[in-house]
Amino acid sequence: MRTEKWAVFLVLFATLLTSTGQLFYKLGLERLSLASVMDNYLLLLGLFLYIIAMFLILIALKYGELSVLYPVIAMSYVWVALLSIFFLGEPMGFLKWSGVSAIIVGIALIGAGS
Repeated sequence: MRTEKWAVFLVLFATLLTSTGQLFYKLGLERLSLASVMDNYLLLLGLFLYIIAMFLILIALKYGELSVLYPVIAMSYVWVALLSIFFLGEPMGFLKWSGVSAIIVGIALIGAGS
């Protein structure tokens, strides 16, 4: 089975959605009160993004090789690191940037090998 290029981009987009969902989880938990979780629109938005991403990944897996597509899911670590810098003001040191670079190189090598 050959992996369609659009399937890789679909998984890549899904990882961006899940990472954005994680950002909304973090922001929603900071505003969480014991009154009601169902009123916390940030948590609900994060959950909604996860559900959409799950369906996109399922569609992509139907048209691609698992051994090619699944490593692309590691891009969520990259997205979370970048979103954390820009929206949460979290610091990124040398080791974190090295890890992000290693993930990107690893994904590129897997993609080139397929």
